[in-house]
Amino acid sequence: MIWYLLVSGVIVSGISCSKNASDAHVQGKKWIVTTIAGDGRSFFADGPVLSAAFKSPLDVAVDANGIIYVADGINHRIRKIADGQVSTYVGTGRGDTVSGNIGNASFSVPDQLVLDNSGNLYALDIEDPRVRKISNAGFVSVYAGSGTKGFADGSAASAQFGEEASGIAIDEQGNIFMTDFDNRRIRKINTNGDVTTIAGNGNMGFVDGKGDSAQFFAPAGIVVDKHGNVFVGDWNRIRKIAPDGTVSTFAGQDSSGFRDGSPGQALFSFIMDLAMDDEGNIYLSDENRIRKVTPQGVVSTIAGGEAGYEDGDGTVAKFFNPAGLGIDKKGNIYVADDQNHRIRKISFE
Repeated sequence: MIWYLLVSGVIVSGISCSKNASDAHVQGKKWIVTTIAGDGRSFFADGPVLSAAFKSPLDVAVDANGIIYVADGINHRIRKIADGQVSTYVGTGRGDTVSGNIGNASFSVPDQLVLDNSGNLYALDIEDPRVRKISNAGFVSVYAGSGTKGFADGSAASAQFGEEASGIAIDEQGNIFMTDFDNRRIRKINTNGDVTTIAGNGNMGFVDGKGDSAQFFAPAGIVVDKHGNVFVGDWNRIRKIAPDGTVSTFAGQDSSGFRDGSPGQALFSFIMDLAMDDEGNIYLSDENRIRKVTPQGVVSTIAGGEAGYEDGDGTVAKFFNPAGLGIDKKGNIYVADDQNHRIRKISFE
């Protein structure tokens, strides 16, 4: 499984989360990377932020109060960062998918998180073809998916998803959007629990078009803007799905690589996750870099380069397989730095 190989550190592939909150090139200001949690051990330990330990953190989500939730993949837990402490929010440490009270519920390999406007958390799990909900009252339930791996639209209870769903987003009305990697489709779960396919026909490819005439290659990160446009990281390009279901290529092209610039010039290597700020700028993890795409499609690199670990100015900072991204209401970006086993913050200072 692609996603398992990623978290095992065997290959670099794509994972995602979706989360919404610029920089006009303000003189004297720059992107700064800091470590906010994790001491670099591949281990499990709660406690003060810089002595806590994670094992392949795969995604982050930030609530309105600045509390950070972390999908701690190989620790089989969702962790919480608040008031200078890392604690276990849900998960027993057993690789299982039992629902119930947060003290008893379990996850196998949680890898994608998103919060709604009421503070409910929705999670995807690499080894569970369902969407699960952790209510703000502390109860874990199945939100959508029958539990059988496959492809079927319909009611939340009967719908089927591929096992390797790789991105999740939510719009202002509470509709959930998913990248169904196995099925090469983009799915929607409306507020009534009905599951539909909005784009993709199940065939692997880079074909633009409307609805099921479009094809996706390796859909991963996903975000939704205020106008209902859905953006998907699809291997080495960003695809856009308009509200009428029309799929187009927003940025990137046939070649893979690294190059900043206009939509027709920029190159991506492997887009893993997307996050969007309140101004419609998209931030993405692309191998060991964090990059920015403006609403006009202009691409720049804000942090990262060579694989490694280093805080500081974005131009010298280093990541090692950054996976999921989150963003707070101030526009600070949070990175689940998978192979560094740390949570990093990128701020414009």
